[in-house]
Amino acid sequence: MTVARSFAKNVFFKGIGEVLIRLLSFAFIVLVARTVGDDQFGVLNFAFSFALLFVVVVDFGLNPLLVRESAQKPEQTANFFCNLLVIKIGLAVLFSAAFFIGLRILSPDADVLPIACAMAGFVMLNSFAEFINAVFHAQQKMQFEAMVMTLQKSALLVLGLIALSLGWGVFGIAMAYVVAAGLSVLVGTGILWRGSFLSGHWKLEISFIRYALRQALPLTLTTLFINLYFRIDMTLLTKLRPAEEVGWYGAAHKCIEVLMVVPAILVVAAFPGLSKLFQENRDKLIRAATKLLRLLMLLGLPMAGGAILVAQPLVLLIFGREYAPAGSALAWLAVALCFIFVNYALSYLLISGGKQTVNALVSGLAVLVSIGSNLFLIPRYGYLGAAMSAVLTELFLLAAYGVVVKRLLFSMPLGLSLLRILGATGGMMGAVWFLRELNPIFSISAGAVVYVLGIWLLRAIEQDDIDLLRRIFKEAKA
Repeated sequence: MTVARSFAKNVFFKGIGEVLIRLLSFAFIVLVARTVGDDQFGVLNFAFSFALLFVVVVDFGLNPLLVRESAQKPEQTANFFCNLLVIKIGLAVLFSAAFFIGLRILSPDADVLPIACAMAGFVMLNSFAEFINAVFHAQQKMQFEAMVMTLQKSALLVLGLIALSLGWGVFGIAMAYVVAAGLSVLVGTGILWRGSFLSGHWKLEISFIRYALRQALPLTLTTLFINLYFRIDMTLLTKLRPAEEVGWYGAAHKCIEVLMVVPAILVVAAFPGLSKLFQENRDKLIRAATKLLRLLMLLGLPMAGGAILVAQPLVLLIFGREYAPAGSALAWLAVALCFIFVNYALSYLLISGGKQTVNALVSGLAVLVSIGSNLFLIPRYGYLGAAMSAVLTELFLLAAYGVVVKRLLFSMPLGLSLLRILGATGGMMGAVWFLRELNPIFSISAGAVVYVLGIWLLRAIEQDDIDLLRRIFKEAKA
């Protein structure tokens, strides 16, 4: 199977699960936001973001390690899984201790404590569900991975509706998260057991556990830094500003998280092929990386440009008038989004090329930029300062990744493509601006038509890009 065909196949199957899961999650978040109000929604966002700051303790890079080892030696999957499970159970204890120490240091209001603890329970159970999914991933059975996570989000939606209808408030919502994650762990375990994914014997191997901890450490550091610079703004905002502002910023942030599924699907799908080309053919690698980045710019720039222009009416349409201030934050975060599309790919290129340490260093520096800019901007501009900080952090990452990829790996001829895409994006933004008084869905649709015409007239899309899209649609049809 060629790299392009493998990429198309992975995009299709990975995309189905990810899109469905993100849509279910977003629908639930919108429902909660419109029901509980901006201040309580701010509390829920803080609890979730604060718990995620510690998820690296229980994850510890074990999932990609399990995928790699099981894919290379499938007959030892049971042994790998059970030994890593021993590590994970120990890490779960450390996660709980670290979370409660952090919560004590932060000292939130008494009514926030049970909600934060419930969300910590969800984060830990969800980590175990993803650990189980790593076995399906390693054995190329991603339909089970999608099934488990879709079940979790569907259960969350149903349980959340019950909690809201019974008037259980934000704590009831938090407990719905916990129960849904627990259900996904039970179902995933059942599939592992009945599907003979873990056939064979296993024994506790101290030497393998030591090896696993050494191998997982660099990935853990990168994940830790990413979580910090992506989530720390919510925690600082909670400490420095009223809960309403946390709710407004959380609403805008959720919109961006949904759109981030696009680069996530494309980059993760391309990752195996890029890693293989690093070993086999450098010329093909450069062409593949250039094609991936051009595709990300083709999708990311118009998406970000459109979001900037329709941020205010879009927020009103989705969340309601109570969240009207979130429109300005969404416009700022949309600027960060166009950088995120490219940063995603550049980060994975470094990992593919064996430059994990450099990737961790760049991510660590981004944490310093994020914390420093948030502490400077939030006291002055509130929740908008947090959004401005996100732009500065992603801009720093783009500059840093661009330099290290060019110096340590290779350069990519993207200047002309970027100019053409910017031209088409400018035309699209002009159309959206002209129709800004209309329903945002109509103006976005009209802008999309103008953009497609623009990239065709300016030749911003190349034949390789068209062939790749055809392959993806061919997989869908099959």
